[in-house]
Amino acid sequence: MSDKTQQGVSNAPLSIEKDSQINVVVNRSGDLDGSVDLMRVFHTMKVKGRVYAWVVILCMVVGVCAPLLMYQLRNDNTRVASVVTFDYDVLDTTNPLITPTPKPVKDLTAPDGTELDVSQITSSYVLQDALRGVTLSEDISIAALRKNISIERMLTEDSRRQQEIAKQMLADKNSAAYAQLQSIKLTYVNQIIVSLSNGFSEEDDRENNKKIYLPDDELRLLLDRILISYNNYLAMTYADLMLPGDEISVIDVDHLDIMESVDLLRQALTNLYDYCDSKSDEIKAYRSYRDGRSLTDLMETLQTARDVNVEYLYSDITASSVAKDREAMIAKYRFQMREVQTKLDVVNEQIAQTAETLKNYKHDQIYVEQQDGEGSKTTKITTEYYNKLILEQAANYENATALEITIDDLKAKIESLQSETAAVDTEKAKVELAAAIRICHEVYIQICDQMEEIYNSSFYTTYANRSAAQGKAPSFLAANMKKMIIFAVLGAFLACGLWFVSAFAAEMKRGGKADANGKTGDGGDASDTSVSDESGKEAEV
Repeated sequence: MSDKTQQGVSNAPLSIEKDSQINVVVNRSGDLDGSVDLMRVFHTMKVKGRVYAWVVILCMVVGVCAPLLMYQLRNDNTRVASVVTFDYDVLDTTNPLITPTPKPVKDLTAPDGTELDVSQITSSYVLQDALRGVTLSEDISIAALRKNISIERMLTEDSRRQQEIAKQMLADKNSAAYAQLQSIKLTYVNQIIVSLSNGFSEEDDRENNKKIYLPDDELRLLLDRILISYNNYLAMTYADLMLPGDEISVIDVDHLDIMESVDLLRQALTNLYDYCDSKSDEIKAYRSYRDGRSLTDLMETLQTARDVNVEYLYSDITASSVAKDREAMIAKYRFQMREVQTKLDVVNEQIAQTAETLKNYKHDQIYVEQQDGEGSKTTKITTEYYNKLILEQAANYENATALEITIDDLKAKIESLQSETAAVDTEKAKVELAAAIRICHEVYIQICDQMEEIYNSSFYTTYANRSAAQGKAPSFLAANMKKMIIFAVLGAFLACGLWFVSAFAAEMKRGGKADANGKTGDGGDASDTSVSDESGKEAEV
């Protein structure tokens, strides 16, 4: 058909007389392809609201139960840790002219002044003592336990700042950083952090990746036991836990001479008293739970026994020259006097040399110029070598005085044995000496019992104060509360998302069906409005 004919058909008015048909289509689907009616989506969600309310509750319950189930089934490495603070006194030896005095430790210095070896926490002695008497759900070897222990030392604020500056300089590739790193001396505070990880593997099980896991309470108990054992190690290593030596019961009055036995008894009592006197005031003031006596009371008893029973007997025996064999005793005392005289000669020679050095020492004081702002100042400082000479000379004079007293005492004994005295009852003196030995030995036993009680008290069990082993929360719900809340919220969001998606999918499905109906012409879904006459010609309206 030509363009003219088409134009004529389309522009010609409809004839009422002719039999014609008009098809009208509203909302043509081709023009609305891909559109979504949200009102219908929300209506669908409202219709399905009761069903999906239960779905939301179910998802939230699953979200709450999931962390609890994971908590029971997982095998991750739980870790517990404790902060250990060392609490003891060290001697202040910074000034050699002042007698060293105890002061609280502020770094990782041992009580004897050396560097504290914190790696002993993983030693076999400490770990064996920690495992002794502890019943665990699984058998853990010392090697497996040692691999799961980590020790972290804590730097002081100054050292930490210096380390950060040096690392920054290294990051900036500063050449002076290497020299600064060599000069940095790191210092640590008197605290360490000891951690114990769960999941213990033996050497034979490494290939199979088989690990042993302990419950949280057993893991914390094991770390506490390790720190208690390490504290006992510190007490055994650095504390003076030695009981006084028994120098009294070894005196044999049957085979030794009476004067020799009395000399040994006097020396034994002196050593025992010095042992007690060297203890701190806190140790001396400790009162026993058995009889309420303190070490100070026992020292007074010891002093009384020495004055009443020993010194009086010594004076009587020396004045009376009581001896079974005087010639043998004189020879023994002379030999002892020669030994003491030799020591005195050596000490006198040291005194002369030190005095000569001090006399000719011209640099006992030095002048140090220090910068003070724009100007400078000069400070006079006594050298350490001069101070050392003074201390050595004082010790030499003290030794010389003690040796001279010993020589005078030996001379008096020799003169007493060489003098003519009346006959003395040796057996009576022997009985009195045995009684004095028995009384002094009873005091010695009491002192030993007192010291054993003190060693088992808190005085020697507080070298390391520690916090309780901290790790996973002991409460089952408290340990998972945060995860339970997060999973519950995620479950609610998931259920709401499913709710919306289901309604949206229903709307998309309805739109697809409408589109299919428009393409087939069913139900009057044609979108064109046209007029056709009986000759088959159509006119567009």
